[in-house]
Amino acid sequence: MDRKEFIKVCGGTCLGLVGITLLNQSCTGTHYVQGLSADNKLSVLKTEFKIIKQNKPDYRKYIVVKSDKLEFPIIVYRKDENSYEALLLKCTHQGIELNVNGDILSCSAHGSEFGNKGEVIQGPADQKLKSFPVLTDEKNIYIQLI
Repeated sequence: MDRKEFIKVCGGTCLGLVGITLLNQSCTGTHYVQGLSADNKLSVLKTEFKIIKQNKPDYRKYIVVKSDKLEFPIIVYRKDENSYEALLLKCTHQGIELNVNGDILSCSAHGSEFGNKGEVIQGPADQKLKSFPVLTDEKNIYIQLI
């Protein structure tokens, strides 16, 4: 195999793998919920994370919470049964709403990318995302809007 053919084969394989990964992520879909607001908090039922797969309970990794009180939605990542992380889906570069791609949050305007803890993975953004304290009880998740 010559160099040109090798590059074609490897490039095609890489593109195929990227395409399958993106397709696989898009099949799961993003679950949007309306948060209930009171006393400077948004509340969401923990059951919003629960799904049934092959007659067994499973859990979404994240949900996106919308509220009339906020200009931008909040993504809530489930770490475990009582541990959640909430991030504002607003790019810190120029204030554009971020797209959710699993653990990567991306800005369609200039390509900034953030991880699921809000850290900058790729600029031009240079500040991490705004995060919110999260409390829980037996049934609910409370996102404190401070």
